[in-house]
Amino acid sequence: MIRKLTTGLIAGLLVVSVGLGKFSKVATTGANFLKISSGRAVGMGDAFVAIADDASAAYFNPAGLAQVGRSVHANHADWLADMNHDYLAVALPVTNFGTVAFSVAALTMGKMEITQIDNPNTKTREDEGTGLYFNASDFAFGVSYSRMITDKLSFGLTAKGVTQVVWDMSASALGLDLGLFYNTGFKSLRIGATVTNFGTALAFSGRQLDYSLNPLESLPSGLMGSHKTQAVPLPTSFRFGVAYDILSDEVNRLTAAVDVTHPSDINETVNFGLEYGLSDAFFLRAGYILNSDGEYQQSIGQLTGLSAGLGVKVKPDWGPRIGLDYAFRYYTYLKPTHRVMLTLGF
Repeated sequence: MIRKLTTGLIAGLLVVSVGLGKFSKVATTGANFLKISSGRAVGMGDAFVAIADDASAAYFNPAGLAQVGRSVHANHADWLADMNHDYLAVALPVTNFGTVAFSVAALTMGKMEITQIDNPNTKTREDEGTGLYFNASDFAFGVSYSRMITDKLSFGLTAKGVTQVVWDMSASALGLDLGLFYNTGFKSLRIGATVTNFGTALAFSGRQLDYSLNPLESLPSGLMGSHKTQAVPLPTSFRFGVAYDILSDEVNRLTAAVDVTHPSDINETVNFGLEYGLSDAFFLRAGYILNSDGEYQQSIGQLTGLSAGLGVKVKPDWGPRIGLDYAFRYYTYLKPTHRVMLTLGF
């Protein structure tokens, strides 16, 4: 059964990759904040689907939650263009049932001033601020469930609600993540696979899409109409990964991970990650995201996708386990991003 599940999932990923690779789907999805990752995996190039051993598994691979104890994971990122990305996940094992997790992701960008449109036919500039402000934000709320099928194989799923708000317009959708996690039993080799953000399309609606139309000047008042926006799908992604402990003893552990990712709206990537742990207390991480399109990788800069991180874990006798992590990711033409993560285990 395990062999059939693994083989079938890999075959499905290959079929979908070939089908979607026939034409470009760049910039054809919505709610792209769902692709902003979270957790210590950021410092490992997002190569985490076959590790998924903390509460951030609710994002990367819900099947990994079956191996996670009671814990809370909080992540804050200084994202691009002065935006903030926050992620919170709570994992709760339930005896004889499985593991349940709750998560929320938020992308916020503060207030922005409403400006006027400049008329190019006049010398006077009209594109000045009006003194009025509006907000824009994105949210995703998820409920996850994971359970061991055998002593080595687990499955998991996450149901999520997604909403985007710009001024008084909004769009909503429902999504689903599915994952498998398999400890092969061959030394420390683990395999993971996921399908994420598979769901309904979202389209904006709201007062800013309304307009008045008066085809006949004799009418006392204009006719009211509303623009209809094109519905777009969520950024579905297919991911397959392996992880292996190159070194493992009582003091040292060095884990290598590789993920192959196929997003529905951009090129495939190969994600490489390393994590070194000293006495299960101090950690160093490094990673790189390699784009499958060499020309595109060169255009965005060879160092784009380079990441690193470090962390510390404390297990006091008098309180919860505490983990504090930092991750850095480099972008050639944009400012680097920084993430700070806090994990509490009970």
